[in-house]
Amino acid sequence: MLGLISEAWVARAFRNRVALFLGLFVIQMQFFTINFVNSQLLAPTYGWELKFGWIDNRLTPHAVWLIPYILGFFLAALIPLWGMYHMPNTLYRQFILAMALAALFGYVLYIVFPTYVTKPPPDQVRGSGILARMLRFSYELDDAASTHNAAPSQHVFYAILNMCFMIRFWPRLRVFLAWIALAALITASTLLTMRHRSPDLISGYMVAVGAYYGGLYLGRRVTAWLGDADGPIEAPRMPFDWRGRIPRRFARDSRARAR
Repeated sequence: MLGLISEAWVARAFRNRVALFLGLFVIQMQFFTINFVNSQLLAPTYGWELKFGWIDNRLTPHAVWLIPYILGFFLAALIPLWGMYHMPNTLYRQFILAMALAALFGYVLYIVFPTYVTKPPPDQVRGSGILARMLRFSYELDDAASTHNAAPSQHVFYAILNMCFMIRFWPRLRVFLAWIALAALITASTLLTMRHRSPDLISGYMVAVGAYYGGLYLGRRVTAWLGDADGPIEAPRMPFDWRGRIPRRFARDSRARAR
């Protein structure tokens, strides 16, 4: 009896797009919980600082790259929110599960294999504008919090997964080029703000690839179990009209590919 009740609740959760989005958002917010716990339990230089000296030692911080870096934070939540209203059932579940798998696997690595980045002195950040001040402040904040979350880079695996699923949803050349460029900018920003080292990017790519295929498999299995691959998109109505809504033929194409 208990098993039937649990199974019914799981089915309801996977049919409820708001529950899926909020579940992912809660998982993403555990990034700050992991940071806090590590800062209380681990010394600032406990663990490993991974880098390729022939790349990372040649870099200097550039405050302008804080723009795509900050954008990466917002897109990690905004693209799943957008997908809640547009992606077909199978694809949306695959997307959410891939993002959740990447985040959870990253948290495990932060705990069992803590890595950190020694930030450059704040005076190495040139300029006196708001971006330069924000980048200096971020270095000071990280030093005070003693973060151990360098590898894999969340910015990288979220950017890659957003790119993959948006291209999968709408496979057009302009979409492909736009998302390739955006993911490249966000990835590069992690190095050029010197908030990550090159091995953090490589591990982020690896996590993204594994989570992508894991999400595809699990989302397909869940949707086959629920039997609603061709069901309507059930999401709460917004108080305003979404401009630029995806044409129906593209939604039908993406639904067929997601099966």
